[in-house]
Parts: sequence; C-alpha cells; structure tokens
Amino acid sequence: MSKSALAEIQRPTDNRAAQILARSLFRDMRANGYYNQQILALATELIDLVTRDVRGETEEPDAKAPAHKSDVELKIVGQSA
Repeated sequence: MSKSALAEIQRPTDNRAAQILARSLFRDMRANGYYNQQILALATELIDLVTRDVRGETEEPDAKAPAHKSDVELKIVGQSA
C-alpha cells in the first residue's frame, strides 16, 4: 500500500480517497494470495472495530476469548471467486 493513499484517507470528507485506499488494499491482498473470504473477514473486522468505537466500546476483546462469529453470511452477487 502506498503512503500517498494513506495520506489521502486522512481527509474524512474525501470519499474518493477511501475508494483509492480500499482498492489499493484489495489489490495488495489479492496479489499476496488472499482469497475473497479472507478479505471479507478483514472487512468485517474493520466494520466491527468502527462500530465498537462509535458506540464507545473502547475495550479490546480478551485475547483468550474466541473470535466474534456473526449469524449473517455475506455473499458477493455477480462476481466470480
């Protein structure tokens, strides 16, 4: 991931910067052998962390506790694996 993409994301109202960063991260992960399911797991974890932060839940989960499992299954429609 380039430093310029990270620098651009610092402007919170710049949606284009977020798109650039997301594409860069996605391409880097795919180039390093990550599968769609692994990339979705990362995205889900990021959303969970942001949700906790917005709710004011700043405590990190216990390292010994099992990872949070969602009852929702994400499916990508119209894309091949």
